[in-house]
Amino acid sequence: MNSNIQASTAQKSSIIYGVSFATSNNFNSVDANETAENISNPAVKLLNTAEVKNIADKTPEISLISLDIETGENLSHSTISTNIVENQQALTKAVPKAFYQQPYERLTSLNTLSNGTFIISSVAHTQEGNFSRLLFINSDESSQIQKSLKVWGFKQEDSTLENLLETEDGKLVGIISLRGGIPPFELVTIDSETGKVNYDELVLPGLLPDRRYSNLAQSPVDRKIYAVSMDHAHPVHLVQLDMESHSGITGKPLIIKLSELHFNNKVLENDLLSLAFSPLGKLYAIANVNREPINSLFTVDINTGEMVFVRQLAVTKIAFA
Repeated sequence: MNSNIQASTAQKSSIIYGVSFATSNNFNSVDANETAENISNPAVKLLNTAEVKNIADKTPEISLISLDIETGENLSHSTISTNIVENQQALTKAVPKAFYQQPYERLTSLNTLSNGTFIISSVAHTQEGNFSRLLFINSDESSQIQKSLKVWGFKQEDSTLENLLETEDGKLVGIISLRGGIPPFELVTIDSETGKVNYDELVLPGLLPDRRYSNLAQSPVDRKIYAVSMDHAHPVHLVQLDMESHSGITGKPLIIKLSELHFNNKVLENDLLSLAFSPLGKLYAIANVNREPINSLFTVDINTGEMVFVRQLAVTKIAFA
């Protein structure tokens, strides 16, 4: 690698992007009953009656920022307006809730595609059902919207798209929840042109039915795919999706349990909010380990699971361009 390419990669590695909801009608992920006061990094946004109307066909208004990790300097800030999906005709079957629940929506992932585009996924939870959507925007200063899609074709209608990752061959692999955000989870592929969920396009690892899986991330160094897994009885762990090794029983690729995540010699009690590799292969995470009003950015040691605080960062999902 020549010096110019090295300098360019190093510069990109120091710039991190993050998203959050653009409005103040929200509450923090660490406590769903906490009021919106003093919460500056919403992971969940409460919806009013007007916002719920046609929610399956529109994406939420969000904020996109870029930050220099080393200096903490805010480099840019863009507000991405609500956008109507281009596949409104796609059939999404609603599953009405038996009991009333305040409607809300979540940002579930931010990822960079191979062409440099950002893709953002979100889920709306309403009385009429759960609805997942995708938003594609330019990663340059314009933050121009390219398109938006509803996600459809779930075998189980109450399912939600919880995470996304583009593989080396350009496929979108997603983690879906079969019960609106809680286990069991399943790995699928998503058609980036139509938004349709596919269950048999790739041979993907099977997920244990009692565990939560989230935060897919792929190393740019060795191309290995990582995620986070946890349940009520076990702390948060990094796992690796080993696409090269296969189970002798199911024939599917394996999921390898790696290090237990910890900060200041204490295991994590709550899941990470986001996970992303820098262009140089350093792993970063967004988490809220001490129930603070602002989330924090950490580095993560894959081998030991040790998390090191970098700085507070008022976003819920991160990515590198």
